[in-house]
Amino acid sequence: MQIKKLTVKTISEAMEKIRREFGEDAYILDTKKIKKGGFFGIGGEKYIEVTVLSEENKNSEYKPQKSKKHSQESDNTYTLNDLIKRNTPELYRNKEKEQKISKPSNLNIEKESSVKHSKDDLTEFVKTSREISSKIDKSAEAFYHQHNEKEPSESNIKDSLKLEELMKMVEKLNKKMEANNLYLQDIKDKLYEKSYSRTFIESFLNQLNDLKVEENWKNQEIIRTRFEKKLYQSLEILNFGDIKNKVMFIGPTGVGKTTTLAKIAASLKKMNKKIAIITIDTYRIAATDQLKTYADILGVSLHICYTPSDLKSALESLLNFDVILIDTAGRSHKNNLQMGELKVFKDVVDPDYNIMLVSSNTNCEDMIHIYDNFSYLKP
Repeated sequence: MQIKKLTVKTISEAMEKIRREFGEDAYILDTKKIKKGGFFGIGGEKYIEVTVLSEENKNSEYKPQKSKKHSQESDNTYTLNDLIKRNTPELYRNKEKEQKISKPSNLNIEKESSVKHSKDDLTEFVKTSREISSKIDKSAEAFYHQHNEKEPSESNIKDSLKLEELMKMVEKLNKKMEANNLYLQDIKDKLYEKSYSRTFIESFLNQLNDLKVEENWKNQEIIRTRFEKKLYQSLEILNFGDIKNKVMFIGPTGVGKTTTLAKIAASLKKMNKKIAIITIDTYRIAATDQLKTYADILGVSLHICYTPSDLKSALESLLNFDVILIDTAGRSHKNNLQMGELKVFKDVVDPDYNIMLVSSNTNCEDMIHIYDNFSYLKP
């Protein structure tokens, strides 16, 4: 029985090495992320360290025995006795030394006993990890042991063989589940790096439980398709053909409020809607000129409002229009004075739709912070 540590770049590479070196009888005991190279841990490459347990090496041909130090340092391979010695508490070692001085004749007996005891503990751990209680009924297991104690008959032998076959199938299933868990963990880490929410990630991973780790070359396209579908389902798409009355556009500076308003106006115009445009973005002359150009091309009326009273008058004059699109100046979510001015205009409009625009390349944390600051406007 051997334990070996593999250092790989991806989980797929680890599974390929495990199957090549150990076959189907290897078990993954532990995985962890490490870094190699760099300067004091900075700039190093990311690797995955996989600890593997094997009852028998697949390529177990005779090889000249290396020194203990060289073997462990070069192959990262440890026998059970090595692990036992490395994990023996210091207090136990001191006690063993005292017993060596007082009772030298009993040294070998006690050492063999401690090694046997630790080996039994590790063997028991491996045996426990193989069991899947939800797959094998306890009564069937008791039935198996009960009939093993009696003289084997033809029916008992058949039952035993069937149960052994079932247990082997469960063990293989357990291995595949462990491999899939590592594969899904890799996907989960990548989504976290891209700032997707925990709720979205967990919901998406639940849709990947049927993927097989052996079919990585197929999985990439499947994952991409399912991710696009999940992302689309998570977005609430507003049908602008159904909107009416007053629609107000708010958001930070430079996110494209004016351009978006013009695109929606063009779509509504194609639907033969009677529309008008109001702008209160009088801080930038270019913004007003831009809207004038859009309004002339679309053949719709444009109203420029400098004060809340101007805005109120314009709204009263446009009561017979189907849709009124209201453009606002970009506001910094960190400037309380600007946000207060925007709140005054919003109260005058009392919009039926209050749409907040944010750039799609904004990271998740900044997007949440922006929304929190605009939230009192109830977008």
